[in-house]
Amino acid sequence: MGIIEETLAEFELSDGTEYTVEYNADGTIHMHIDSLRIVFSTEEFERFVRTVSEGHTTLDEMKEE
Repeated sequence: MGIIEETLAEFELSDGTEYTVEYNADGTIHMHIDSLRIVFSTEEFERFVRTVSEGHTTLDEMKEE
């Protein structure tokens, strides 16, 4: 467990799944999904966000067809 510098996001989905994204003092980003924790470097997190965003765009385009 790191020292949390800032909570970047905190939300709950309609199915009750809780999400928290934290920036830590050591420069890592922790994503908590209920009891699961994923640790990213800044570069890994940026790549993850880009990939999810691109997937969202692709899904929207597919729905429009």
